[in-house]
Amino acid sequence: MNYIKESEEILKNHRKLNTSLNNLYNRRNKIIKSGFPRELMGISYDKPEVQHTDYSESTLNEICEIMEINAQISETKEEMQLVNDILEQIKKEDDILEKFIRLKYITDYKKSMREIARKLNYSENSNHTIYEIKNKALKEFTILYFGVRGIKNT
Repeated sequence: MNYIKESEEILKNHRKLNTSLNNLYNRRNKIIKSGFPRELMGISYDKPEVQHTDYSESTLNEICEIMEINAQISETKEEMQLVNDILEQIKKEDDILEKFIRLKYITDYKKSMREIARKLNYSENSNHTIYEIKNKALKEFTILYFGVRGIKNT
């Protein structure tokens, strides 16, 4: 496994996780809203038989789907928090590396390396330097994310 490439994919996907989280919340809310009773009903005391309601199969399916969505929300939040924590650790060590990762992979991902170099106050013609920063930033993230496996691959 190429852990550097895997780290790049994790960082590229990180920006999509916020959108994914919103979509999961919307799906869950849609299911919950569709399950509300159409009109309020109460106990009818004029009927002598015992009244009870059974959960229909569709209701149980909706409950299972909500549980699955909740699990997906939890996993997504955990992954987002892990990446954010790693970025904070990188920032403590080297502010430029963290800024590069955010610019390249999370916020302004469509920017060219020249534009990123300019934003980081490097000369536009310092491609060699910006690629060194990229390599160092990815190595740092890879080690912090994958541990010893990341060290062997860098």
